[in-house]
Amino acid sequence: MNFKTHQAALPLGFKACGISARIKKSSKLDLALLYSETPCVAAGVFTANRIKAAPVDLCIRILGSKRPVRAIIANSGNANCMTGAQGVRDAFDMSRSVASELGVKPHEVLVSSTGIIGRLLPMEKIKTAVPYLVSALSGGKLKDAAEAILTTDTFAKIAVKKINIGGRAVTFAGIAKGAGMIAPNMKHATMLAYILTDAAISRYALDKAASECLGPSFNAITIDGCMSTNDTAIILANGAAGNRAIGSTGNVYKVFAVALKEVCLELAKMIVRDAEGATKFIEISVRGARNGIEADRLAKSVANSNLFKCAMFGSDPNWGRIAAALGAVPSGLVWQKMDIVLNGRPVFRNGRPIAVKDAGSLKGRLVEVEINLRQGAGFARVYTSDLSYEYVRINAEYN
Repeated sequence: MNFKTHQAALPLGFKACGISARIKKSSKLDLALLYSETPCVAAGVFTANRIKAAPVDLCIRILGSKRPVRAIIANSGNANCMTGAQGVRDAFDMSRSVASELGVKPHEVLVSSTGIIGRLLPMEKIKTAVPYLVSALSGGKLKDAAEAILTTDTFAKIAVKKINIGGRAVTFAGIAKGAGMIAPNMKHATMLAYILTDAAISRYALDKAASECLGPSFNAITIDGCMSTNDTAIILANGAAGNRAIGSTGNVYKVFAVALKEVCLELAKMIVRDAEGATKFIEISVRGARNGIEADRLAKSVANSNLFKCAMFGSDPNWGRIAAALGAVPSGLVWQKMDIVLNGRPVFRNGRPIAVKDAGSLKGRLVEVEINLRQGAGFARVYTSDLSYEYVRINAEYN
């Protein structure tokens, strides 16, 4: 996959940083800034939740104008959600404060927040921190930015990929946060994710690539089936690599779209690996459905089943939990024709259970669930985690 992490440089023309604005009681990094020295084409996708945080609404409005973007400011420790008119003003003030310090227009600065819902942002702390934030910008501080957007995460999530387009080196650098409140449904992310690239690409082509990469990446993960109010994925492309601008068709577009999808998938998998209290990374594949939509619906029904997730935590090859979750979804499923395989070992085939001789086959960190319905060509793959005691503890104490 050719991924590099913390030591990797940002794409040409980009800078990043993260500092502590004392938003969090822990005094950990909680304010991040991503900045391009030149205007960027931008694409964004956001939560389908009917309750959207103020910064999400602001980003939707800014990106809807189709104007260039230069920066993203993101805070952790406070979601700025369900905070009324004051929350809207605070989101705009974050944008305006950064724009003033950078010497750009407010509509060129996107805003994200993550954390507790229903509390007003400590705007005096944020405004005081902005000059320090801008002065800290550097081509070597991607890790600081990645750490500043974390909440219950245990590690910074970074993916960097380099490709060649038209004889020019093109770089992608992505950061993300997410460990809980993750459900697969982005309407147009299930966490915060920001991908920067120095590729030159048309706005329409970037929108298309962003839409295409969601299905097999961020929309293919689920940890607890809970959709956040702040889910955001933003892609900025500043063209500094100097390649001929990529259109929305042809081989060059395909190369770009594949690279973008791989970066997004790498970040998405990191989120699942860091799921709150998780002890297992679970990959669920459904094939043989009547179509891809049905396969995806079935795979996510299994992935979101608490009974299945508890069985996986206990390393219990209980195929009945899987079958029950599949049957809960309207589909063309005929259970007498179905196959279920766990970590390469068949446990159910053609309507008959198969005794599991090796009870320790699920003891490891990775669990692969393969389901074949034998009804058509539909296929889908999703990623999830188990449900542990630690997940309950973390979410019982999150306040």
